[in-house]
Amino acid sequence: MTAYTESDVRASLRRVWPDPAAAETAEIRALGGGSEPRTFLAVAGPLRYVLRLPLASLPPLLDLATEARAMRAAARAGLAPDVVAVDLEAGLLLTQYYAGSCSPELVRRPAVMATIVRALRALHRLDVDLPDYAVARIAASYLAELDRGGAQSRPGERDWADELARLGRDFDAAYPPTAFCHNDLAAANILGDSVAARFIDFEYAGRGTPLLDLASFAGMNGLAEDGRQRLLDEYYGKTAAPPLRDLDGTIRMLWLLAYFWARVAEQRVPRAQAPADFVTQIGAILRKSDTWRR
Repeated sequence: MTAYTESDVRASLRRVWPDPAAAETAEIRALGGGSEPRTFLAVAGPLRYVLRLPLASLPPLLDLATEARAMRAAARAGLAPDVVAVDLEAGLLLTQYYAGSCSPELVRRPAVMATIVRALRALHRLDVDLPDYAVARIAASYLAELDRGGAQSRPGERDWADELARLGRDFDAAYPPTAFCHNDLAAANILGDSVAARFIDFEYAGRGTPLLDLASFAGMNGLAEDGRQRLLDEYYGKTAAPPLRDLDGTIRMLWLLAYFWARVAEQRVPRAQAPADFVTQIGAILRKSDTWRR
């Protein structure tokens, strides 16, 4: 099925499914999204749940208990699926299933973008006790892990590391944390259409500035310049918005952060293909950006 066998998934289901007997007969299907497949739709009669399993290569920001707490707060506001069960020992998360996963093409449509922006504003207003999303600190942790593991620096990587450290320090100083941010707004983590939107996978949530989520959304879904400006206008309305150059600079910073996240994942499981592919993909984005900036 994936790196996880069906027997692995079914054994995990028995640990968290409200009715263990139903776990034995549930229909299981792998879901897409993420750097490596580890989420599964389980269907038994009218019940439809999503099971997420852990990955050794994944460097999450939040522990599972904090992530579940964040997701439950979002679910109470209608902004995320309900959390059904959590198994901290096994690293398992079971949530309600909602249809309507997005694609980058879909979220770029103005009407859908407006719906997502409304949901983001509501998320950002939630009062949830979360750690600060401090870019400089997170970047330093990734770079330190690479150094401890003896990772060989690749062409251009040292310059990128220095740039990320500088951008992170400047960003943290200019934009103090004020909001509950999701911080991983790839289309695969958004469920919705032009009517309503919900978010999934809160592993990188934290207290941050709304600009982080806007940059994550714009960068990960390939918004062109007019789309990025529309995003700022939609979110801030008549209030003062950061300039487009600040959004673009934040996108660059998050791509750098994602690159070193992927390098850590690659180092943790050297033979895993997905992290290596992600390093290659983001490296190409950064090099193209380097060319434009010259």
